Amino acid sequence: MDSQNNTFGWVVGIIIVLLIILGVWWFAQGGAATPGGTATSTPEAATTGAPGTPVATATEVRTGSTVGAIVASLSGAGTFASLYASTGVAASVTGKGPYTVFVAPDSAFANLTAGTISKMTATQKKRLVQYHVVAGKMLDLDAVNSGTYTALSKDTLNFLVHPQTKLAYVNSGYTIKQYKASNGIVYVISAVLVPPQTPDAATGSTGTITP
Repeated sequence: MDSQNNTFGWVVGIIIVLLIILGVWWFAQGGAATPGGTATSTPEAATTGAPGTPVATATEVRTGSTVGAIVASLSGAGTFASLYASTGVAASVTGKGPYTVFVAPDSAFANLTAGTISKMTATQKKRLVQYHVVAGKMLDLDAVNSGTYTALSKDTLNFLVHPQTKLAYVNSGYTIKQYKASNGIVYVISAVLVPPQTPDAATGSTGTITP
């Protein structure tokens, strides 16, 4: 009987040891796996932010380039760059400055009502582009307080800087990237800046630009 008990005890002991070894192996292999056998992971949106979600503004220093050169070189901003040059605004934003230029990417122009730009007069196009430029001030996220600023179009822009994230909101848009140039700063922003509507003295028309 004692022999049988000893044998039974050894068997139980071996089983327990095997279970412990299997448990250690399972834990080492990433035991917190999903039922399908794939280890759990943090969704990308939780770490990088969902698409279109404002995050801290990235900064790139290009002090060897002017604001005009940076505007012309930006990828995905051909619509603004074309308007910037064709309306003559680029020719007026030269010299020491400083200047702050807000560039709306092609994706922002695509959000405008179809035909918005093509139906505008030359004067309206110029005013639209001028509304994206502040002359005589370099609105640096690290140095400038929130406030209202007069654009080249003589209209007022609202510039709101979050003190912790250094994300700036410009009217209905927000800054995506900041480029520091030799004569100012260029921002890529999330939306086209639409000038305030003002009635035409002769026709009473507001020359509406619909975002």
